[in-house]
Amino acid sequence: MDKKLKNALSAAFAAPPPKGKDAFLRAHRRRELGTVEWLLTQVGYIRWYIWMGSLGIFALILCLAAGQRSEEVWTAASLTPFLALLAVSEGSRARRHGMDELELACRMPVGAAILARMTALGLFDLALLGVAAPILGNWAGRRTLEAGVYLLTPYLLTAALDMELCRRFRGSVSLVYCAAATGAVYALGMLSQSGWAGAYRAEALPLWWGVLVLTLAASVLETFKTVKRTEVLQWS
Repeated sequence: MDKKLKNALSAAFAAPPPKGKDAFLRAHRRRELGTVEWLLTQVGYIRWYIWMGSLGIFALILCLAAGQRSEEVWTAASLTPFLALLAVSEGSRARRHGMDELELACRMPVGAAILARMTALGLFDLALLGVAAPILGNWAGRRTLEAGVYLLTPYLLTAALDMELCRRFRGSVSLVYCAAATGAVYALGMLSQSGWAGAYRAEALPLWWGVLVLTLAASVLETFKTVKRTEVLQWS
């Protein structure tokens, strides 16, 4: 096109300068959510029966432990892996149903959403275990901190295993594997209570602390990997 004609067309159809552009953008600026508000919005996406299931397991732990002899109280503590199963299964719901790509189209970062939901469920479970620890410790004649170690160790071990399985497998088969891993940790707790001499004696507490630290590190690592996987999907 002739340069003069091109300049003439540009001058003839030039757009007028925008009026009130800055004021318009300020009026329609997207409101940023605070950490607490963001967490509360994600809580609303967690299904109600997940909360009720966690409360039901908590009540079952107390019911089974009530009136038992000191060592038999820890049979009830073996149920804590099922709390972790509920939390992890809810966090991996989109991937299990093949909806990860739909979540990637949302405005909010998927990794942050998953982390917020798992954090909410984790804090809720920790609150339940925090209530159960002094009660079970009193019934078993142990300190609250010691009871907390016995409750938290199988919970974190199950959470780490289930998150690993959810990353490796897709669809409903991941839930089957998670249930199997949870059942294995539960059976391990039952064996520790009934068949392995001294598993819950005070002398074995340092070993429990070591396992607790390892399972905590594994859970944090698996959470990081889960969030990182969503970031990779986001860019691909």
